Amino acid sequence: MLAKHTIDHQDVIRIIGSSTRSFDDAVRKGIASIKHGHQGTPRDHLDFVTFEVVQLQGTIDSEGKNPQVSLYQAVLDVVGVHHHHGGDNHDHDH
Repeated sequence: MLAKHTIDHQDVIRIIGSSTRSFDDAVRKGIASIKHGHQGTPRDHLDFVTFEVVQLQGTIDSEGKNPQVSLYQAVLDVVGVHHHHGGDNHDHDH
């Protein structure tokens, strides 16, 4: 896992990005959704800095003569960092 060092605290979020176009597009959509998808939650304060693709997967549409990929998915571990300031105490029950 890519980790950012010299940071007070790091969290790892696992997400799945999906696309009907490509694995690259699935990764981009996954990363784009992480900030939007967590606004207003306890993870809203995280600054997402690195990611690792931990798995590629997909779905095959086998209808017709030639099977085609119907869905590309990328499983990502995304590192979010935040700093503790003074006596700041965060609840990390997930």
